[in-house]
Amino acid sequence: MKSKKRRKRWLILFLIIAILVIAGYICRNRLERSVTAIVIYHKHIFNPPSQIADESLWPRFRDEAQFYWDFAGWVMAEKKRLKHFDPQLKPLIKDIVRRQSAGEVMKYSMNIYREIRWLKTFTPDIKETQAQIDNLRRSLSLPPSQQQLATEQQSSDGSWGLGFTSWYFRLYYSVDSVKQCQTIPRYPFSFLDTINSPEKLTAVLNTDLLDNFTKTGIFNEDKLNETFSALARILFAGKPTTCYAFHPELRDALSNFVARWQNPTDGWWGQWLLDRKGRIWKMGDISMTFHVISDLHGQVPHLDMIAKHLLKVDDVNFPAGIRFDGHYENHLNWDAVKIFRIAWPTLDTTTREQTRAEISRMLHWCLTESYQPDGSFKVSDLDNTLGDAFEYGVNFLEETGYFDRTNRFWTNQDFPDADSVRNRIEAKLKSIGLHDSFKSTYEALVHSTTS
Repeated sequence: MKSKKRRKRWLILFLIIAILVIAGYICRNRLERSVTAIVIYHKHIFNPPSQIADESLWPRFRDEAQFYWDFAGWVMAEKKRLKHFDPQLKPLIKDIVRRQSAGEVMKYSMNIYREIRWLKTFTPDIKETQAQIDNLRRSLSLPPSQQQLATEQQSSDGSWGLGFTSWYFRLYYSVDSVKQCQTIPRYPFSFLDTINSPEKLTAVLNTDLLDNFTKTGIFNEDKLNETFSALARILFAGKPTTCYAFHPELRDALSNFVARWQNPTDGWWGQWLLDRKGRIWKMGDISMTFHVISDLHGQVPHLDMIAKHLLKVDDVNFPAGIRFDGHYENHLNWDAVKIFRIAWPTLDTTTREQTRAEISRMLHWCLTESYQPDGSFKVSDLDNTLGDAFEYGVNFLEETGYFDRTNRFWTNQDFPDADSVRNRIEAKLKSIGLHDSFKSTYEALVHSTTS
């Protein structure tokens, strides 16, 4: 009798566990979304809209929960897209890296790939993403002369954007050519007409800034970031170009936008997301903050506040923090160190000590995890290409003053291995032909003074 009762209890327990497992499997997406929403909430990534007068606690809690639920849904949709497309992309990128390592110019394919990264990461457009992946695959069969065409000005709109379909990419990857132009270009810069009045410029930026992601499924982070940076680098260049008649009030319009855009709570800049009621949630963004400070040459308010907030998000993932999938990246570390450098004169003793410790950890990671004995850098998921890995690895080491004592704003430490590291990187860049593709990076490396 006791044996039957015991078996019955175990059977009931087994059935309960089985039901819970089945229910958990059926509801796994909702559970994962709930956990994601809670994690985002506890990271304090967003500044919520101001509380409405006489608003009771429950409606506000409900609205905030809805926003985090919605954003968690967007995050999960992004992960699903990446899981779907990355198996197709990784072999293609591996081929590009291999051919770059052999010294081949892969500019056209890289332009297509950069747009694919935006499509699969920030938009729900599955059909267009797949079409561009197919286009990328075909581009790998083109002769070198076709790849080289992407380095030349295009007759269609005067940009240097062959391979891009989105205007903001053509703008971003034409900046250096526009800045350097001092004679009449072969083709007029008609792609700049889109922003050539204070009203047009402000409208373009506002469209990207106010992100109605619950309706569009699009997250404008990359688009706003690159568009602003391109405009700032052109309009605030030391020597303005004479190749295009910019409206005389564009600089003021951009400055006014930056002032309105800055978050008074932490000093950062970032995406503004609209919730279902049209209220604005502000998210700090390390890359946007870097571009505003760097492209405006440090002429921004609240630098000490910006640096202190940067230290607070040292364990938060990009774009709200400086980690990528929980680990450092040279690209984001370079952004952070440049912000620390510009803000350094405004920092108190405690913040400086914290900054020294943070940069030291970043440098240790770069030299032990990213840098390789043959003079190369690991190609990460954030970089994806050999050229990007070199560019951001070298830029980070340059920014820290690793090669040049005069740039070591944060420490008096000696780095006895710096000379051999620099020589290996230089030799590797030359051996694979990337010293031409990344000329400014290579020249900065060659002319740095180690000690």
